[in-house]
Amino acid sequence: MMKNYNRLKTVFARISRLQYAQRILMWDEAVMMPEGAQEARAHTVATLNRTIHRMLTNRKVKTLIDKARDEDRLSSWDVVNLNIMEKKYNKAACIPLKLTEESTRVMIRCEQAWRTLRQQNNWQDFIPYLDQTFRFVREIAERESQVTHLSPYDALLDKYAEGFGQSDIDDIFLKLKQFLPALVTQIRGKQQSDTICVARGRFGIEKQKALGLKVMQALQFDFKRGRLDVSHHPFCSGGPSDVRITTRYSEDEFISSLFGICHETGHAIYEQGLPAEWLEQPIGQIDNMVMHESQSLLVEMDVCRSKAFIEYLIPLIQDEFGTQAAFTVENLYKYVTRVKPGLIRVDADEVTYPLHIILRYELEKALMSGDLQLQDLPSAWNERMAQYFDLSTLNNDKDGVMQDVHWASGAFGYFPAYTLGRLMAAQLFDTFRQMHGQFSESVRHGQFQVLTQWLNKNVHSLAASLPVNDLLINVTGAALDPQYFLAHIQRRYLD
Repeated sequence: MMKNYNRLKTVFARISRLQYAQRILMWDEAVMMPEGAQEARAHTVATLNRTIHRMLTNRKVKTLIDKARDEDRLSSWDVVNLNIMEKKYNKAACIPLKLTEESTRVMIRCEQAWRTLRQQNNWQDFIPYLDQTFRFVREIAERESQVTHLSPYDALLDKYAEGFGQSDIDDIFLKLKQFLPALVTQIRGKQQSDTICVARGRFGIEKQKALGLKVMQALQFDFKRGRLDVSHHPFCSGGPSDVRITTRYSEDEFISSLFGICHETGHAIYEQGLPAEWLEQPIGQIDNMVMHESQSLLVEMDVCRSKAFIEYLIPLIQDEFGTQAAFTVENLYKYVTRVKPGLIRVDADEVTYPLHIILRYELEKALMSGDLQLQDLPSAWNERMAQYFDLSTLNNDKDGVMQDVHWASGAFGYFPAYTLGRLMAAQLFDTFRQMHGQFSESVRHGQFQVLTQWLNKNVHSLAASLPVNDLLINVTGAALDPQYFLAHIQRRYLD
């Protein structure tokens, strides 16, 4: 009998349903909520989070966990599920209800302020909001560190990149810093003689959306369980049966919005591929953003920036925007693989992108250690932009320290998951392409099923049953290794 464990499953299923409601409320807040509802929405979500927190930290939950340990007939997945339940309980139990509610409200108001003040390049008025958010982030991290026996910053990293602490990330990022600057110089030298024609004209938003929807459909997005909308910052939310993805459009160009859709579709098909019988349990939900970003970046970078994908894409572009000199396979492929240091992370090429993440990681570490104060972030940001990119963000905070939503929303510790996820994606895709040598030909014809099926079998269907490195060892034969990514860069840009 598994009476206690089954009661736990009921509790966590109810929590899951409330979390789904919370995500839809936040999707609505970012996509279509009227500005006048900001304060009410912040209080509402804070109250909902308090309710979820109270359910999770009820002493009966701990009693059920302890009793369930002694029950027979638990499957291997049940055991992992129980372990995740216990970890969630322990981390939540050290956070008072009032702190959960108040920090939620403050972080939502900070993100709301960011949307307005970033457009105004107004760092000074943003500092008080960010200061409040960071105080809560630090307090929660310090409380969790007592339970997890991790440093406060490692406790933050554990939220988004479980299995990778500062020592692991330092080693990986050091290897990237040793190789990437020289690769950037070498690639830019090779690309220097390339002539690239830039697309001209006004690109209507409805036509851009139509193009994005066609690509989503080809990539196996299930529109019966998801939708595409517009927000200030592209994201994926909702849940496996109701995946909400967003992009942002500019009528001056369409590539940014299109590849934003490709990225978020990678997240979406991961959610839609999770095992149905576990969706309301912790093991069926992907909290590790290294896993999640690996799926979005595999789709965006390994697949959608390939020459085969551009061959598939050109007729779709011409259907929506007509023909012009920029819309040839050779030209567009050069455009989407152009390596050029820039200010904006989300628009960065895949070679310089890790340096954007390293910059943010170093600043986060300095903030958490007390070596850097919030008011000094813009100057520290500018110094590292000069160091890594030979660029300046002096007096341009909207394209510097204010460009990302993550800190405004309290997601300190998230950024390393992007690059760790990119390395994981390159390693997975290397194994896949060796097994499926004809995949490029399928891509040219807009056929992606073989990849989706392979990912579903080897990644999606496993949900959170395995840590990142265990999954990689099972699928690729090795733990996370930056050499797969560096070899990919060599192949695509230099060979």
